[in-house]
Amino acid sequence: MSIQKTTPLKVVFEIHSNHVHERKGKSLRTGNDYAIRTQEAWVQIGDAPYPQKTKIQLEDGQMPYQPGNYELHERSFNIGKYESFECQPVLVPLAAPALQQKVG
Repeated sequence: MSIQKTTPLKVVFEIHSNHVHERKGKSLRTGNDYAIRTQEAWVQIGDAPYPQKTKIQLEDGQMPYQPGNYELHERSFNIGKYESFECQPVLVPLAAPALQQKVG
């Protein structure tokens, strides 16, 4: 398979609602309580024809993302256990496109 050079990948997340889904339980292994908080988002990856539904995990105490468009912060990426590349989305608001001035 040959891979051709392309433009930088653009990934845009769209949040429609600030609703947070929370799952709580008790770990069978440790016996500790846990809570996993997620928020629904739609992600447009590159020039894919349609956005895809996904879930963004929120950190403990993190406020939900407000409706709008977001991009990935560099903190989203790290090298994990066994030197594997990992991505845990951390979103920042997408900069509004510059308004074009009329030439007249």
